[in-house]
Amino acid sequence: MTPLPLFSANMLLLSVFAISFLAISFSARPNTHWRSWAVANALSVGALAAVASLSELTLIAAYLLPNILLLAGFGFHLHAARSLKQESTQYSVVLAPAGIYVLVAIVAYLLEAYALAYIASNVLFAALCVAIAVTYGSASFRGLVSSFPLIVAFGLLALEAGVRLLNGLLAEGPLGPGMIEDGAVNIHLMISLMFVAISGAFFMAISFEQLARDNHEDARRDPLTGTFNRREFLRRLEAQLQPAEGTSFGLVHFDLDHFKQVNDRFGHVAGDEALVKVCQAIRHHLRRSDCFARLGGEEFGLLLPNVGREDALMIAERIRKLVENQSYDFAPEGFQITISGGMYHGIGEGLTPTDLFKIVDAGLYTSKNTGRNRITLVGQETETPNFSNELVQIDGLSQPGNELQSAV
Repeated sequence: MTPLPLFSANMLLLSVFAISFLAISFSARPNTHWRSWAVANALSVGALAAVASLSELTLIAAYLLPNILLLAGFGFHLHAARSLKQESTQYSVVLAPAGIYVLVAIVAYLLEAYALAYIASNVLFAALCVAIAVTYGSASFRGLVSSFPLIVAFGLLALEAGVRLLNGLLAEGPLGPGMIEDGAVNIHLMISLMFVAISGAFFMAISFEQLARDNHEDARRDPLTGTFNRREFLRRLEAQLQPAEGTSFGLVHFDLDHFKQVNDRFGHVAGDEALVKVCQAIRHHLRRSDCFARLGGEEFGLLLPNVGREDALMIAERIRKLVENQSYDFAPEGFQITISGGMYHGIGEGLTPTDLFKIVDAGLYTSKNTGRNRITLVGQETETPNFSNELVQIDGLSQPGNELQSAV
């Protein structure tokens, strides 16, 4: 079988995907990865066309053009993968492998050391494929089924480049540009065709899969602060109360003290900035399993699964101090925002989310009525709400005995 049909099949499929990706990029947002995929495929078409017509090119063009186009194309594949990962990549990095190859190829041409150019092109190509496979294997794509076929596809190309390099060196070394003219050419082109088909399909799949995941995540998040929203918080609280759980947990309901005065004094933009800063500080000091949510306005909820009473108290106090010690660019030095809240700790047996919110709300009102800037733990000795049980207050007041006090 002559290589021409395989060249044609590769070029046709690459062209179809390039046009498809470009068309999608006009309506998709974000669209950077779609356009990078389109450019990558278009450059690969050019590389294959150059290889297929080596006899028509001058010697220096035959050395430079196919591999420059191929390496630039896979540089854009790396750009697309990193864009999908929401990481920026300078175009100088994208084109660096092609630039390195130009320098090596010119030296090889001048010295007539043709094996040097052949080695450089395959090593650079393999390195690019490995970098792309590693990107799709990173944590950002964890849970996306489509990432695995892409890892395999680029890994296969990296392996194939290594085999091609070994094959060329063992075949008495390449004597000029292009592929070694032996029976392996058709195998290389078949592998290329498989790669184009698999990667093209799963480029689309991973993009739409990631979009679906992002939409699902957006539905669970508050758009301003990035914390979970009320719906997600209630869902997790209900799951915590399922009989199968049976583990102790903490529930904190708090709001920002006198927050209306922040908006009135500094403006609503400053108020939003304060909410974002407070939430960022708290989120960075929580466990992965904790659920921190904005329940509305300046009102927040915190669910602490599988935590002991003393640890729950420690976490609540840490949060109170974090908020108290925050500084804000829009406010003068010494300006403070504090929180007041109510807290429950137990297994929640026989309680509904409504019951629990009544309990923590009782603690919240106690905190408000006894000076603010504190979180009150409401003890629960029975299976139904009884707000006359033990109250423990955690606050940052400086008077002796106020750091941890109890009342009946």
